[in-house]
Parts: sequence; C-alpha cells; structure tokens
Amino acid sequence: MTTSARIHEKVKRLPKGRPLTLGTFEECGSATSVRQAISRMTKSGELVRVTKGVYARPKFVRHLKNPALPPPESVAKVIAKQNGERLAPHGADVARKLGLSTHVTMQTAFYTTGRTRKMSVGNATIAFQHAPTYLIDQQRTPAGQALLALHHLGRRNTTPEVLERIRDRVSCEEFERVNTEKLPRWMREAVEGLDVGSHAH
Repeated sequence: MTTSARIHEKVKRLPKGRPLTLGTFEECGSATSVRQAISRMTKSGELVRVTKGVYARPKFVRHLKNPALPPPESVAKVIAKQNGERLAPHGADVARKLGLSTHVTMQTAFYTTGRTRKMSVGNATIAFQHAPTYLIDQQRTPAGQALLALHHLGRRNTTPEVLERIRDRVSCEEFERVNTEKLPRWMREAVEGLDVGSHAH
C-alpha cells in the first residue's frame, strides 16, 4: 500500500473538523512522502489547511460557503502537543474569571512553555505567550490559577484590593502548598501577604 493510500484510509476514520498535524501520519511513510500526499489531498479538497502544519477533514455547515474550521482552542492544543510544549490559560482570562479584572482579550490566548508567537486560523488569531514553567505546572490548583492572574497583572497592578479579592476566593491553605522559591520577589511577597492578611481577618 502506498503512503497516499495509507493516509487516505486513516483520514476516512478521523472525525470531520478535528485538527491534525503531519505527525498523525508519521507511520504511513517518510516525512517527504507524507507531506506530498497531504499537499495533494489538500488540493483535491479531501483535507483543508487550517494553519501552517495543521489540517482537518472538511466539515461543512449549512449557510457557510467554506468548510468550518476547528475551534482555535483545539488547534492550539494539537500545535502544543506536536511541539512538546505545555499550555495554560492566559492570565488575562484567569484574572477576569476571578473578578480581578474586566479586561476581555480580543483573541484566543494561552501561556506556553514554548516561544511567544501568533498564528492565524481563518479570521481568528491564536496568541501564544511564553510564561515560566513553574507557573504553568501549577495551573490546576486554585493558588496556581491566582498566580497566573498575578503574572498577567504584574507588580504595578497587584494592588491591596486585588490581593483582598484573591483572599476571598482562594484559601491561605492553598497558598501554603505553593513553592515560592522560584517566584519573582514581588510575587513571593504578594503570596506571603495573602497569608498574613488571612490570619488578620
């Protein structure tokens, strides 16, 4: 079976609209033959190019002339997986959810262990902003979410009012689990202040 035939068979089994990378087909043949086969399938319409290195089976939606592209979030995840980088919600989004800011981002944005860059997906833009790995590693804890928000707000905007709001939403016990050694000095002082403030209540 040729590389094209192997890829064709695999594509038929994939859900429409789900983003995929060339790595999806690495067992189908050499890197060059896979690229050539994907290029031919894109020209024939069997696949659509979502952004550089990302493709999908076309998913047609009523009233839309062109195939619907995958959501930017799912595209970001396959790109991150391909590059071996980890993602976390952008601090602006976390700050808004915690009630620390009313700022609304106009594009899909993530913190990443990779490099800072932007990618276009149709009419949308995905922004990847590099952030320290130690922050991204703690993203699944309440304190980790607060640290992502503080990273976005920065020292200047981390006011006593902001810290008070964090204290209302995240217990001091959560922050006691945070390894503050890697935090910048201002953020470490903010976390220590949260603990002091909680005992003062």
